[in-house]
Amino acid sequence: MSSLPPILLLLSMDQMLAGLVEGATQQPWILRLLAAQGADSQIFAQPNVRLFVLDDEAVESGERGRLLWQIRRYLPGASLIYVAGAHSDIAERQARTGGAHYYISKPISPPHLQYVLQSFMRAQI
Repeated sequence: MSSLPPILLLLSMDQMLAGLVEGATQQPWILRLLAAQGADSQIFAQPNVRLFVLDDEAVESGERGRLLWQIRRYLPGASLIYVAGAHSDIAERQARTGGAHYYISKPISPPHLQYVLQSFMRAQI
C-alpha cells in the first residue's frame, strides 16, 4: 500500500461535471483536473492514480480508443468511470471494451454520480 494519497484524475472540459466530481472528492483523496491538450503526459506522470473519470467530450472521437488502451496499460490498478456526452450504443461498447468499470451518459444526476464516485473511492482505499 502506497503512503501517497490516492489520486482521482478527471479529464474533462465540462465545468458542471468538474464541480460535481470536486464536491464528491473527500480526504484522503486528491482531485487532479486535466485539460484535453497535453493530457497524455499529465495522465501518466501522476503518482498513485486510483480512480480515473474520463469525459469523452474532452477527447476527439478517433482518439478515445487509444486513450482507453493507454489508461488500461499504464494505470492497471485504477478504476475507470467513462462519462459519455450523449448515450449511444457505440460509445457504451467502446467504453466497456476499453476497460471502463462504469459507464454513464449526460445529462448526469448529481446524487447518482456522487454515489458512484464515493462507492469507487471506498473500494479503492
